[in-house]
Amino acid sequence: MRAGFELLRGPLDRAFGHRHNPLDHLGALTIFACWIVLVSGLYLFVFFRTSVDGAYDSVEYLTRQQWYLGGVMRSLHRYASDLAIITMLLHLAKEFAYDRHREARWFSWVTGVPLLWLIVPLGITGYWLVWDELAEYVALKSAELIDWLPVFTDSMARNFLTASALSDRFFTLLAFLHLIALPLLLVFGLWLHLVRLNGPRINPPRALMVGTLVALLALSLAYPALSQGRADPSRVPESLGLDWYYLNVYPLLDELSPGWTWGVLVLTTALLLLAPWLPRTKARPVAAVDLDNCNGCRRCVDDCPFAAVTLGPRSDGKAFAAEAVVDPALCLSCGICVGACPTATPFRTRTQLDPGIDLPGASAAALRDRINELGAGSDRPVIVVACRDSDAGVRLQAAGESVLEVECAAHLPPSFVDYALARGLAGGVFFSGCPGGDCHYRAGANWAELRIARRRDPRLRERVEDRRVALGWLAPWRRLAPEAAVAAFRRSVGGEPPAARAGSRLARGVAVVLAAGLLMAVTGWLSMAPRVRLLEPDAALVSLSFSHAGQRLGECRTLSAEELSALPPNMRNPQECPRERRPLRVEFRVDGETRYRASLPASGLWRDGEATVYRRVPVAAGQRRLFVGLSDSDRVAGFDYEREVEIDIDAGRHLVIGFDADGKEFLFQ
Repeated sequence: MRAGFELLRGPLDRAFGHRHNPLDHLGALTIFACWIVLVSGLYLFVFFRTSVDGAYDSVEYLTRQQWYLGGVMRSLHRYASDLAIITMLLHLAKEFAYDRHREARWFSWVTGVPLLWLIVPLGITGYWLVWDELAEYVALKSAELIDWLPVFTDSMARNFLTASALSDRFFTLLAFLHLIALPLLLVFGLWLHLVRLNGPRINPPRALMVGTLVALLALSLAYPALSQGRADPSRVPESLGLDWYYLNVYPLLDELSPGWTWGVLVLTTALLLLAPWLPRTKARPVAAVDLDNCNGCRRCVDDCPFAAVTLGPRSDGKAFAAEAVVDPALCLSCGICVGACPTATPFRTRTQLDPGIDLPGASAAALRDRINELGAGSDRPVIVVACRDSDAGVRLQAAGESVLEVECAAHLPPSFVDYALARGLAGGVFFSGCPGGDCHYRAGANWAELRIARRRDPRLRERVEDRRVALGWLAPWRRLAPEAAVAAFRRSVGGEPPAARAGSRLARGVAVVLAAGLLMAVTGWLSMAPRVRLLEPDAALVSLSFSHAGQRLGECRTLSAEELSALPPNMRNPQECPRERRPLRVEFRVDGETRYRASLPASGLWRDGEATVYRRVPVAAGQRRLFVGLSDSDRVAGFDYEREVEIDIDAGRHLVIGFDADGKEFLFQ
């Protein structure tokens, strides 16, 4: 997976530039897409009518008559929703691929998984509101999925089988869920997802926002979102265009039972939630504070990407207002706080190098000793600063380069660069960093870049020549292989200027348009294709749908006056009847062939409720003889209630067979 992302990173980096590579802003792009969905959705709701007939008509009005604004807003709403799913899934896959979901980051990962369970129902309820053929299919399949859960005694799916079963209040409830309840839960979930991050990137770069909006508008104009025909419960469309971002579970429901579908969903969710501990990682020593050298300057607090360092009241009686406090549960041992500490300077020779905050196992003193070792034992003029266990560091070490391993590029304070150059231990210092500057610890590459550029404390001293320090994720080194980049930097330190590799603005513009166009083409295509076949040609559908209570297992007994008087007043029922009811025996035949047969137990903990019959049976169109039988007693042969009819069923027709418990007869609708 990581190799796949790196394969994409190169072309996208050349097209969009280092700072605007979409792969580095997937989470922020998801939030930006949600903003577009919110604004466009508010506009659509102004014209939306929450009624069975008004829902479809109001959406059609926006699409057809107000196409220049309402239609664009509807398409923008649809495609921004799809883009949010794409970027969210890519963000999840990328964090997993680069192993950024373990240790203290488990909280952000675990709180991010439920966001999928919020944003997907949010999109599904949006499809319901259109109330076209697709909405009817989605509503019916969703109800079938919910009906499998032992929550409701009656079938929800029955509410979508006939036009008379649906009321306007259903759309009022949907509007509340889609516009208020689910969005509020999503906002709370996003806050919880980001609460442990210090300075999270909520918004992508402005240029990327503008480009995304323009691309979505272009897609909305070129391929506007359309409805798929007014919902008609008496008909079944042969096929439907499915949004595969939000509705991908429904074809699975057609192939599997609701129970198996729930199993797949629950198992997938459980594996995602357990991913940070599969397998468990070895604990590493966290940052430690030395109060003898800490004055509470808060630089480590500001630079920690995971809010693991805070300021607390002074505990040693020294004349400082505060001291740094490390939360072991949040610390990832990245060393960025060490790089931010002004007391972490290698020029301290008269006293021991003990900064205000340090990283056991990779201390500042150990880094200085390693620089001294590399400078004394190497004839190469360049020291490479490589992140621990990085692919670039391993390759450069194998190539014989002088490699200084650090936890993160920002782990090494700028004063160590000055030390290596001023003491003649190196002619240049090359930071390899994470690929493309996409730091494993979020902010490390950015902080290192700003410190070396003398724009963030602690700053690189002015006496250090810029040409002697290189950041491998910046131009002109970022497009080269690690070995080639270090070799080019070594030549530049020797006086040879680095080769310019900047592409023309026209070429970059064309690349951006092609990349955005490809993404929008995939977004638009998968929002309506490939189509899902619901019925074979020349076929119809028969739905058995009714609830009925079987007879009690025993006869009722009338209580005597003495027995009644012995009972409390509120329990004096003149008759005592066994609670449990008999199961229903149901059979359905088409032209004498049994297509459905079942024995259905009564509902309820004590098996004293109604049994629910719900079955959808495809039949060949034409003249058919249909038989349905029902037994609610202990009868073995025959049925207590039955009906057989000769009926001509058109292709695509949906026939509903119900049961009138009062009239004791079957109804064909």
